[in-house]
This record gives sequence, C-alpha cells and structure tokens, in this order.
Amino acid sequence: MSIVIRAASDGDANQMAAILTEIISIGGLTSHQAPFDGERIRREFISPKRGISCFVAVAGSKVRGFQSLEWSDPDWPGEDWLPADWAFISTYVQPGHHRLGTGTGLFEKTAAAAEAAGVRFIDATIRLENRPALAFYDRLGFENYRRTAHTVSKRFIAQVRR
Repeated sequence: MSIVIRAASDGDANQMAAILTEIISIGGLTSHQAPFDGERIRREFISPKRGISCFVAVAGSKVRGFQSLEWSDPDWPGEDWLPADWAFISTYVQPGHHRLGTGTGLFEKTAAAAEAAGVRFIDATIRLENRPALAFYDRLGFENYRRTAHTVSKRFIAQVRR
C-alpha cells in the first residue's frame, strides 16, 4: 500500500501516541521516557506553542510515522541554546516500517515548510545508540555540529542567507 504524506490532525493523535509509546518501550531510540497519550501528542507535536509543521505518513487509514518541526526557544535558559532562526525536528516511524521511504517522504514536506517559514537551520539531536536515526539524518544531508556523552546534534541548512 502506498504512503500518503499529509498534515497531522487532532484525529491522528492517538495513533501517533501509540507509535511513540512503542518506540519508547524499545528503549534507546528517543530521549522521551514516559508513554504518550493523544492529548500530549497534540500539545507537543501537532500544535505546540512554537510549532511550524507536523506531518503524518499514512497507509490506508493507519499512521505509520510522523515528523514535527518547531522553532527553537530564544529564551531557553539551559544548555544547548540555539538562535531564534533555528528549528528542532522530531521523526518517529513505526517499528517494522523503516527503510520504506516514510521518513524521506516526511522530510520533503518538512523541508518545504521550513523554507516557507524562514528557518535557517534544522537541528536533529539523536541518541548515540540510535544508529538507524543517525544514518537517516546523514542520508538527508544533516551534518554533525555538537556531541555530548549521550547525543549527537546534526544540522541541516534549510535556507542560505542572501
């Protein structure tokens, strides 16, 4: 069955929560620790305060993955502060549905949304043990720019200053 990429809606939230909760239960693939429900998905991915976009990959009536993009917080008081023209990307694909073009299809839509919004760089911060995600972002053209004991931060140039 072919995959359709479209904007996420509130009606997708429970399926998105099930995907992310399954990924969390595997361990080592995300920094999230607690299971998600539909309301938390709506709040953190579909319509966050600084949200730019959230897309789902759908096969028939089943959500197989999702990707969100939100502006960095220029008032962030903690470590790893980023400028206001940067955005954070989050990608989650249902286990068993990797390497089928789902993430790449999602990123095509997300990259277009980033450009339209004026994002300069997209940040992906990935756990070191999540080798499939590290390879995925490498294939998309993201480059390493920061490393901690547990993560690698990669950036993608979304827009060149003119």
